[in-house]
Amino acid sequence: MLPRIKSTADFVSRLAFFAVAPLVIVFASALFPVTGALIMIGLALLVFFFGEAMTPLIDRVPFIRKVLRVQFAFEAYYREHPPRPFLYYVFYPLLFPYWLWNRKARQEFLLFKGYTLVSIVILLASSAWQYTQVWRPELSLRQFASVFAMQIVVETLLVLMLVMPIVTSVVHFHTRRSPAPLAALLAVGLASSVVAIVRLERRRDPVVSFATRERVGMRTAHDPKRAKEAELAALNAAWKELPPGKTEVGKDGKVEGAALEAARKALTAYYRNDEAYAFDLWLSKTPKHEILVVYFEARRGRAPIYQAMDRAGRVLGTKRGLPKRALQAMKQAADGVIDNPDDFWDP
Repeated sequence: MLPRIKSTADFVSRLAFFAVAPLVIVFASALFPVTGALIMIGLALLVFFFGEAMTPLIDRVPFIRKVLRVQFAFEAYYREHPPRPFLYYVFYPLLFPYWLWNRKARQEFLLFKGYTLVSIVILLASSAWQYTQVWRPELSLRQFASVFAMQIVVETLLVLMLVMPIVTSVVHFHTRRSPAPLAALLAVGLASSVVAIVRLERRRDPVVSFATRERVGMRTAHDPKRAKEAELAALNAAWKELPPGKTEVGKDGKVEGAALEAARKALTAYYRNDEAYAFDLWLSKTPKHEILVVYFEARRGRAPIYQAMDRAGRVLGTKRGLPKRALQAMKQAADGVIDNPDDFWDP
């Protein structure tokens, strides 16, 4: 009876993890470049499942084994050493430094670390291209390195905390020849991934990556004058697409359509294309106010980046600033949680 209870509890815990982890992975992949790690581990699972069937092909084409050397090491390790209990992998980061001084645990860690290193090489190559294309000349190598280091940390944690329990669960049920539980886990994981992807696609705004958000702040601080000129040009371009009587403004004040596209195009005079898409437009139209704001939503602890202009072309000066609670209204409009933005303006 007790073994059955343990087995059921183990399966339920894995099922719950497969329901949540893919959501986190999909959203994380929208913010951080973790695709390389996921591809490498996906290849490892394919080799694990079909390694024996691939043997004749590998014997004829030895180059395949060289290319997939890391994946075959993965397959060989788990053929010899079945995965540990599921909770071991769930709390894996907390078990440091056990998996460094224990020989078998260290071997497994180095196996997954190998995937992380390969994905880091992919990340390094893509980041080098990005540095030449979207960082230089305004932003320094030191600024780039700080963001790159954060991406590596996040990718490593993602592999150790989320991908590792998923992979070892798949290996666990496959080696025990338990197709029904494995199929259930994969079905739940697939459904979770689909839900996450659909939610991302239905977002009102595109997801702005961590690196892009960092670049917006850094580029604005590098040359505030050029940044302001681009933001004011964006407001002028947007006003031209919002003549009296014609608006593409949501009930919550968020501006979309041609006006937003015109503003983002004007922003590329200084900002890069992906940075321009981090900006939004917000409009308040009342008998007292008709003010258009281009803004970049700030994260906690950082000031927002914005410029505001009325239809006559008058810019709100820094002393006056935006009316009280207007920035809060813009943030909530982006989240789609307010009905009337004009309630946030001072009377």
